[in-house]
Amino acid sequence: MAWVVKSRKRPAFPVVFSTCAVLLCALLAGCGLGLEPTVQLVTNRPEMAAYVDRFNAVQSDVKVEISYQETPAQAVLDGAAGDVVIGEWLASPAVMDRMDGLGDIVKPGKIDPSWFYSRLLAMGSRDNRPVLVPLSFSLPAIVYVRGPTDLPTMFMPLDTLRSMSRPFNKTDKNGALSSVGFSPTWSADFLTSTALLFGTHLRPGRNGMPTWDENGLRKTVDFVTSWVADISGGAADGSFAARYVLNQPWAWHKLLANPPRALFGFASFTDFFGLPEEERRDLDFRWLSQDGLIPVLDDVLFAGIQRSSRDKSGARAFLQWFCSLSVQQTLITVNQSRRIGVFGITNGFSALKGINEKDLPMKYPLLLGHIPQENLLSFPETLPDSWLRVRDVIDPWIVATARGQETETLEKKLEEWQNAQKK
Repeated sequence: MAWVVKSRKRPAFPVVFSTCAVLLCALLAGCGLGLEPTVQLVTNRPEMAAYVDRFNAVQSDVKVEISYQETPAQAVLDGAAGDVVIGEWLASPAVMDRMDGLGDIVKPGKIDPSWFYSRLLAMGSRDNRPVLVPLSFSLPAIVYVRGPTDLPTMFMPLDTLRSMSRPFNKTDKNGALSSVGFSPTWSADFLTSTALLFGTHLRPGRNGMPTWDENGLRKTVDFVTSWVADISGGAADGSFAARYVLNQPWAWHKLLANPPRALFGFASFTDFFGLPEEERRDLDFRWLSQDGLIPVLDDVLFAGIQRSSRDKSGARAFLQWFCSLSVQQTLITVNQSRRIGVFGITNGFSALKGINEKDLPMKYPLLLGHIPQENLLSFPETLPDSWLRVRDVIDPWIVATARGQETETLEKKLEEWQNAQKK
C-alpha cells in the first residue's frame, strides 16, 4: 500500500456537485449500501503500510489509510487530523490530553490487559485508565566481536562493562587515544538508560518541565564522571569521541572492525538487528544491566485514538485487530515473507509478553536464551512534555559535568531552555 497523505487544501469540486455527492452518500447509507468507513492512521512507521494492507484485505467493514507525519506526537499537538495515531513519544501528558480513553476495549474479552507488560500499560495510562496501548519497545544492547569477550549470561552489568573497557585503551605515538574500550559519553540512549538504572525516574513535573529523583541523578553523574576520569582517558575522552564517534554515529559498529577502535559498541537491539547480515555475522550482544535489571529504551511505540476522531468505532476495530495474539503472530510472518526488513512487531519487541517469550525466538534464532522475563525489565515512566527536546538538554549536561566543563545545575539549564522557548 502506498502512503496516503491527506491534503488540507479545499477540494476544487463545484459546490453543487459536492452537495449532490453528500446527498447520494446519505441515500446509499440509508439503503444499507453506504461506502465503507475510512480510518486515517497517522504514523511515521513505513512497516505499518504492510500491516494496514493486511487489515484491509481480511475484512471489509473498515478501511484504513495512512497519513505520514515525521513526528506523530508533534502532529497531535499541532492539531493534525487523523483517527489512530501510532508513534514514539506519545506517552506524555500534553499528547494524552488529546486522546480518547481506551477503557472500553482494553479489558478482558477484547484487548486483555494480562497480555501486556503491566508497566508499559501504566506508562500510557492516566489515573489508572488506559489512554494509549503499547505496541513495541526496544532494549539496549552492548555489542562486541565474538571471542574472548563472551559472557556466560544475557547480561552486561555496568560495572563489568567498565572493568573490561580499561585494558583495551591504547595511545598513538603522539599520546592521543587511538582505541578505547567504551565510553558512556558516546550515546544519549546509554546515558538515559544509565539514569533509569540508577533510579533517576525522570517524569512530568509542574509547568510541563521534568522532575526527577535527585539521588538517582547524582549517582548517574558520579558514575559517568568516574568512568571518564579513570577509564576512558579523562580529557582525551572528548577528543576521541569527536574524531571517531560523533562525526559518524550511524557507523558505531565499524569501531569494532579491524583495526578495532573500540571493544564494545552500544545500540538499540533494533539498530543492531538492522545491520546487514554480513556486518552482523561476527558480532554478538548482551543486554545492558544493573542489579539484574535491563532498562527499556524510552522510545516505546504507542497507539491511541484522537479525541477529535470522526470514526472512533472504526479506529477501535483496527486497534483490537492489531493487538490480538493471533494477528501479531501472523504479522511476524508478514515481515519475513514480504521482506520488509524490520524486526519483530513494528521493528521492536512486542508489548505482548507471549509474542516475545514464545514466537520471537522461533523466528529469530539469535534471541534464543536472550529473552528477559518481565521482572527483569525496568520500564520508563510517563514522559515529560517535549521529551526529545528536554533530553537534548539533559544528556549534554551530564556529559559536560562528567568532563568538568559544566558549572550550572540541571535545574538552571532547563530553566534557561524553557525561557528560550518562550521568546
